[in-house]
Amino acid sequence: MKRYKYEITKIYRFEAGHRVWTQDLSKGRGAELSGGVCPPENKCRHLHGHSYVVELTIGSDTLDADMVMDFYHLKSAIKELIDYKLDHSFIIDRNDPLFPHLEKMAKEFGLKLFVVNFVPTAERLAEFIYGYLKEKFHSSGIKEVDIVKVTVWETATSKAEYCG
Repeated sequence: MKRYKYEITKIYRFEAGHRVWTQDLSKGRGAELSGGVCPPENKCRHLHGHSYVVELTIGSDTLDADMVMDFYHLKSAIKELIDYKLDHSFIIDRNDPLFPHLEKMAKEFGLKLFVVNFVPTAERLAEFIYGYLKEKFHSSGIKEVDIVKVTVWETATSKAEYCG
């Protein structure tokens, strides 16, 4: 990860539900660390929610008006996604077997779904937000500032980072 002379970080919060429908604690990288002893259920396969915290770090080797970017503009770039799409939504992978059922319920009862094409883990959400911000910068013609990393905190003790 390239370090810049100047880096700033803006923190956002949102509430959302999700489920990791592919979770199988008996398999995958690290399963051997549990010594073959896994809980009887894969908790994250259930519908559940988090108070997410997102940290966006951007950097530049130069300043404009003594700033990398005004925090107001960084907030503006991500406000629609965080405040209007993710906040108080249920983030669901369109490949999740429950998707058709939840989509029907959402339409019938006016529930807010945020549909993605990936299992909504913290790692994949960080990557998604990174890509969203990268596209915003690109479409706005911003070239002197790079996204250093996006960090998504799922709980107070668990975070994932994506550095592109």
